[in-house]
Amino acid sequence: MKQLLILHGDTDKAGINHEFAKAYRQGAEEAGAMVKELYIMDLKFNSNKQFSNQITPLEPDLQAALEKIRWATHLVLFCTVNHDSIPAKLSGFFDRLFLPPQGMSAGNSSGPGWYPGKSARIVSVLDEESWREWQLNKQPTYHSIKRNVMERCRIMPVRTCTIGYVHSPENEYAKKWIGKMHAFGQKFM
Repeated sequence: MKQLLILHGDTDKAGINHEFAKAYRQGAEEAGAMVKELYIMDLKFNSNKQFSNQITPLEPDLQAALEKIRWATHLVLFCTVNHDSIPAKLSGFFDRLFLPPQGMSAGNSSGPGWYPGKSARIVSVLDEESWREWQLNKQPTYHSIKRNVMERCRIMPVRTCTIGYVHSPENEYAKKWIGKMHAFGQKFM
């Protein structure tokens, strides 16, 4: 059975990312997947890593998040990029659960920071300024998340999509992407 974890990395629970995640979830459930969701902004944890070269004990919310990540075979991150950056708490979530030394430096292949056998998709919705920048250089912020976070943790393949500035879920551009998210969910990609 396919096991999907939707990671909500957006501060707005009622925004367009919620609509995209809902469509992805519906598609995945129609395809027979079991689905769990994690709202990263609701977690209570210190997003600043205490020591760069030491394992920091995980708070209860991060321990629960780690169990969900271990459970899943496929992760989907929905996040908004504002002024070419992701929310600080999302960055701290990656620092605490995905980056060394949490598990990897000690040679522990099952601890936090080491997730072989999983696949992922990153869906980033850019604000107007970030969208203009992306159109010029085609270097979206998620490349850092893809390469330096997920692929470093042996999550492969990691698929991505960049969605330009969306004013409302009611316009044709948004409806097109909602349909694509549903199809991605059905294909579990």
